[in-house]
Amino acid sequence: MANRSFFIKFLLCLLIFAVVLRQLEINAVLKQLGIKHISRENISVNASTMMKREKENVTQGLEKLMKPCLIIFWSTYFGRKKLDEEYVWKNGECPMPVEVTINRTREREANAFVVHARDPHVIPPTHSVPWILLTQENPVYTPVLSNANFMSKFNLLRSYRLDSDFPDPTFRMPDLTPPVPFKEKTGLIFAAFSNCEPVRTEYMRQLMKFVQVDSYGGCLRNKNELVGRYGAANGKNFKQLKTEMARKYKFTLVFFNQDCDYFVDDQLSHALSAGSVPVVMSTDKLDEFLPGNLRNSVIKVRDFKNPSLLAKHLNFLSNNETEYNKYLEWKRKGFGDYTGTVIGNHWKPKYPIYCQICVALSEGRIHKDGLKTITCKGRAYEDWGITPGA
Repeated sequence: MANRSFFIKFLLCLLIFAVVLRQLEINAVLKQLGIKHISRENISVNASTMMKREKENVTQGLEKLMKPCLIIFWSTYFGRKKLDEEYVWKNGECPMPVEVTINRTREREANAFVVHARDPHVIPPTHSVPWILLTQENPVYTPVLSNANFMSKFNLLRSYRLDSDFPDPTFRMPDLTPPVPFKEKTGLIFAAFSNCEPVRTEYMRQLMKFVQVDSYGGCLRNKNELVGRYGAANGKNFKQLKTEMARKYKFTLVFFNQDCDYFVDDQLSHALSAGSVPVVMSTDKLDEFLPGNLRNSVIKVRDFKNPSLLAKHLNFLSNNETEYNKYLEWKRKGFGDYTGTVIGNHWKPKYPIYCQICVALSEGRIHKDGLKTITCKGRAYEDWGITPGA
């Protein structure tokens, strides 16, 4: 009986506590609305106040929705202001309005800052919004990519790597311009390196012992008809002139400056567009850049134990039109199916890359603990079957 009485008293206490708590909540709401006594007039004022506040909330929400996602390209770009980095996309052109600027005075409006990895000393003044790291050069020539402290400051990566948050290699979709016919190609092997990286230069030197290579660049130069890397002629720059000149050659040496994972640059685009079969020294992930019918468009140096064997294969193809033309079938058939590939999405994106970045920012898809380091072992002679001076 005593236990029952205690239980009833306990329930009564809980009931009283609930009533008091509810009254306190009501009083707090009334106080917030400035109402001291409840009356019909107060109820009317209360409703009017609530409607007014709701209208203000909706207006503020619409203003926030229409406000552009603002990205500031904060750093310099190879030591200079990136003056062309000014863009505006309206709602419809992107999933949301997006604006990109180099105007640092708008710092307080920014949703993110971009820093170029080759200009690492020019960093934003605040970390109140995410930092985006941009690099299209590999770690051998951009040491900060291997610096854990530096990388930890960034939340998104836009880079040459296909496994980046936003892949952006300089290797663009080649064009389908028909190649010069086999019998009309007067040159054998074209080369135009401006960076004389020791291993690729030595490989080319040894290759020259077995087959004719016309070198128009700054390395082992034996032809002078091409302007320098930053030169121009007849309204065309170095890369355009190089591509045009390569059309009359059966092969073009495309030796990237290092073999870092995913490092594939525009040299490959130039050779493919020219219809000069690329002979490629590169990362073993090259196939990920060659979807569809491009899969069989290149000759990989790593498939041959040494320059002598590569030269033998190139000589064979140069005298066999049928076998040679197999590397150019994509020019006739088209690219084939590249849907669902990372490089295909890069070539034909649904939205510009900055729009994609703003969507990620709005959804909170960032690396809150910073980016991981990107490392790469420098190229070695033994990796390519050569001995210096041989």
